[in-house]
Amino acid sequence: MRKLFLAVLLVLAPAGPAAAFGSDEAGGSGATFLKLGADARAAGMANAVSASAEDATSVFWNPAGLALLRYRHVAVSHAAGYQSSFREFLAFAHPLEGPRSKNPRERELQPDQLGAVAVGVLYHNSGRLNEIDNTGTTTGRSFTPQDLAAMIGWGATIARGFDVGVTAKYVATQIQDTAATGAADLGARWRTQLYATEVDYALAVVVRNVGGKLKFHDSSDPLPMTIVVGQAVRPWKSMTLTADLIAPRDRPVYPSAGVEWRSPMSSGMSTSLRAGYDGRLKSSDFSGFKNVTVGGGIGFSRLSFDYAWAPGGELGDSQRLSLSYRF
Repeated sequence: MRKLFLAVLLVLAPAGPAAAFGSDEAGGSGATFLKLGADARAAGMANAVSASAEDATSVFWNPAGLALLRYRHVAVSHAAGYQSSFREFLAFAHPLEGPRSKNPRERELQPDQLGAVAVGVLYHNSGRLNEIDNTGTTTGRSFTPQDLAAMIGWGATIARGFDVGVTAKYVATQIQDTAATGAADLGARWRTQLYATEVDYALAVVVRNVGGKLKFHDSSDPLPMTIVVGQAVRPWKSMTLTADLIAPRDRPVYPSAGVEWRSPMSSGMSTSLRAGYDGRLKSSDFSGFKNVTVGGGIGFSRLSFDYAWAPGGELGDSQRLSLSYRF
């Protein structure tokens, strides 16, 4: 199994694209809204959820996480970002029932389901901006940059403890003119227990935004392709610790880490607290309080409400709200 997982790592993270990553490519990607996250649970954990997302939001973070879905799940999220920008995310996932084998050994080695499929839409609005000409003079007109990503994904368990998934994307961005292209995310995850313990452990790898370029007139920008290697450990049933190492094509590699604590309060009701460290923002970028994220949530039977807050130094704070329902 470990050899199989390493083989998938080599397929998903080819040397060619990886070699192009780094600070020399800074500012060289389009559709940067794809790097800003999707939902409140992930935001509260500094987006370090590549190995722990296991619901409809997996269509964005790691489609391999759809493999364990055993119920229909819908999630909607709203984020108020810097200045007047905002973003919306909607996702729905549905398990696929698979034929049960009559061979006991085959049933033991293969999952009882064909995994799950999911669809998602991510929309980003940068707010209204005043138009200026090439001399810096205001023209009196204004425009609103907007971005959209439509996603469809699938994930399944192909061997004991080993999940794979893929998400196909349509990405469009509008400044004054509009450009569009296609993309894909490829994900894999290995689940096991730490040696001689009952502690759950997961190791994941995801390659996001593999695809074409956004072309405006005679110039074009590649999508923000990113390779993520993540881990998740559950030392207790109520606690999850996560860590991601993130390699964007247009900036140096950076780490993110998160912690989530869940606790039942009464019959059908639960609460959660989250915190994270986001290594993306550096002191040389701008000053002010940053890097740390916090969040929490409350669940009522099948309904969950989550909130996250992320400071951005001089850019201001970002707040995210999510509502999800399983049925």
